[in-house]
Amino acid sequence: MKIRIDISPQYSEKEIVIRSSEKDDEFNDILNKIKDIESQLGTINGYSEGSVYSIALSDVLFFETNDRNIYAHTTDNSYLVHHRLYELEDNLPNNFLRISKSSILNVDEILSLSTSVTGNLVQFRDSYKSVYVSRRFLKELKNRLNQRKL
Repeated sequence: MKIRIDISPQYSEKEIVIRSSEKDDEFNDILNKIKDIESQLGTINGYSEGSVYSIALSDVLFFETNDRNIYAHTTDNSYLVHHRLYELEDNLPNNFLRISKSSILNVDEILSLSTSVTGNLVQFRDSYKSVYVSRRFLKELKNRLNQRKL
């Protein structure tokens, strides 16, 4: 089996291509493992009031630390997540970006970025929630917003 990796800024999304002369057991194993990984990447388990919820990453506005716990914030709720912030940063898709020592946000859900003397505040679509961006991460966030699809 050969594995070929092609990384280029011209690609807008990740794509996996499997080339095979036949659909055998090895092919099915590879396909099933890729599907398992994809399903794990698309959701995260969140805990609230004694219940476990499977949260789509596309619904997450931002992750934030609070009293040594990590919370995933959606439009209406927040859920306790049993991961460390650095683990999330390494494993989340490219539309998530670290914006401070204690926060990672979903760039696709940003409505506005307000820059003022008191700080840089991000507001989200269809939500009252907001989060501050530290100066250290501001330039990268602005670059990501400029590259975002309209």
